Amino acid sequence: MTTWTCNDFKGHYPVGTALVVSADNVELAIILVEAKLEEMGLHQTIKPEQLIPFITNHRYVRVLNDGNY
Repeated sequence: MTTWTCNDFKGHYPVGTALVVSADNVELAIILVEAKLEEMGLHQTIKPEQLIPFITNHRYVRVLNDGNY
């Protein structure tokens, strides 16, 4: 399973957004993300290039949203 992050989808307000998704492949990850965003009232199309692979074979930190806008 692979993990991706995304911080350029449209949220409820004009501030930063961030999510993490784990799936078997990027196509399934997109389906899961779009379904979750739809559930939250945020219908949109996610492109594969919006999902950034999260390196999991060594120690790593990626700050998704630090609240600074």
